[in-house]
Amino acid sequence: MRVSDLEGAVLDYWVARADNLPKPRVDDGFCWIEEPACDGDPARALEAAFAPSTDWAQCGPIIERARIHLVPAAAGDRASWTGSVPAGARTIEQVGATVLIAAMRAFVASRFGDAVPDEADTR
Repeated sequence: MRVSDLEGAVLDYWVARADNLPKPRVDDGFCWIEEPACDGDPARALEAAFAPSTDWAQCGPIIERARIHLVPAAAGDRASWTGSVPAGARTIEQVGATVLIAAMRAFVASRFGDAVPDEADTR
């Protein structure tokens, strides 16, 4: 699947994979990850919704950590955003309808390239 086509829970799943978050999966239209218990007991881990493509609180730290550059762009009749991630001598760019989608697509592409397997753990 092309990274430029990722959206919603599947995009969030690939962001979780790119960020090495524990046990990402897609279920009921949401991406879920495992949150460790405060005391570190794996038996008491909790599942938490993960939606950086729509949640600034989850996306912001990734944008900052990955140094994602965001600029508005015009795509025909519709406004869009371009997310750019520095990758050595080159830059990885992806476009999205929102700033968060563009940023997260660029983040995934910086880790996996322009395509990812069609393997989102869905239930």
